[in-house]
Amino acid sequence: MDGFLAFSQRVKDLIHSVLGWIASAMLLGLTLFALLEIIRRYIFSVVFEWGQDAIIVGMVSAVAFYFGVTQIRRSHLVMNAILQWIHSRGHFKAVGMIKIVVSAAIVLFCGAIGATGWSTLSYAWQRDLTTYSLLIPLWPFYLILMFGFLLMAFVAFLQTIEDIISFVRGEYLDAEIEVTTDV
Repeated sequence: MDGFLAFSQRVKDLIHSVLGWIASAMLLGLTLFALLEIIRRYIFSVVFEWGQDAIIVGMVSAVAFYFGVTQIRRSHLVMNAILQWIHSRGHFKAVGMIKIVVSAAIVLFCGAIGATGWSTLSYAWQRDLTTYSLLIPLWPFYLILMFGFLLMAFVAFLQTIEDIISFVRGEYLDAEIEVTTDV
């Protein structure tokens, strides 16, 4: 069990450091590009025809990259109020079980979205779909979205196993409220 927990932590640290950096660099670059577009539009009365499409597709792609990072922090799908109420009533075992159920539900939900995205991706590839400016193909965008959801499902799968190990060890009894609410 300790070997799996160490492996899981190494994988999550790698995802956090690599994709967190990529997503933040993309968001910063796209924000600066959006500001440049604003200056170009309102001061010089010129714009890149593809600029708005690039910003929209790029921002959503950066957020999709960040799905896994937010799941690592257990801050993507949060239900603090319910868990705090259950924890305050002294139902520590129920909180531990809810963490397992929520992590498993995230695996199923995000995995299903990621897996069913193949048809959309192949449709965009076959039809050569592009953005409104007709310069940016949509299939890489769909691929990034699928990757983001599947990565979030993978991280939630690791967390489901971690939650089961924690539950079996009885760690829910001495878990602090901040730890148990980060679902």
